[in-house]
Amino acid sequence: MIRRETKGELVYKEIKRPFFETKRLYGFRAGKTSTEIYMDETQYQSLLKLQRKKPVLVMNDKASKKQWWMLLNEFWWEDNGCSSEVVLILITDKIMKEKKEIEKAKARILHLTTNSSNERQIIPDDVKMFVWQRDGGRCVKCGSQENLEYDHIIPIAKGGSNSARNIQILCENCNRSKGANLY
Repeated sequence: MIRRETKGELVYKEIKRPFFETKRLYGFRAGKTSTEIYMDETQYQSLLKLQRKKPVLVMNDKASKKQWWMLLNEFWWEDNGCSSEVVLILITDKIMKEKKEIEKAKARILHLTTNSSNERQIIPDDVKMFVWQRDGGRCVKCGSQENLEYDHIIPIAKGGSNSARNIQILCENCNRSKGANLY
């Protein structure tokens, strides 16, 4: 299992050198746990480049058996001793799942705001007249002229509209056999 590390950060400490020169050493910290090994500027810049393409191990805590990884400027931890390839797959799967959940939530919000009442929108009369003339007052599937109904080709529940392009005439039997399918 992999989890996002919200308290992770890259930190530095400055080491004073002779002749008033300072050197920065970089490490990783997650909450109270921090790395024991620090990187110089060259290693730090290399880490920043590499983590744009694949997960980079930034800390391994043997006591908790956790490994912290950096990918695309985010930190993640896992406790299964995974390789960078496995971590990449786990992170990608997690991000895709989160994106799908966000899209579903947006769709639900859109549905709630556009269909605030449970009443179905009425097909406008001019659309009904156009569809009736276009379809010749017959079921487009079987040609029957009895028990005719206006049918949404793409159901409203699946994003269809009340436009003439999305309405057809079906008899009661053909409409019931179609259900919410798109044929």
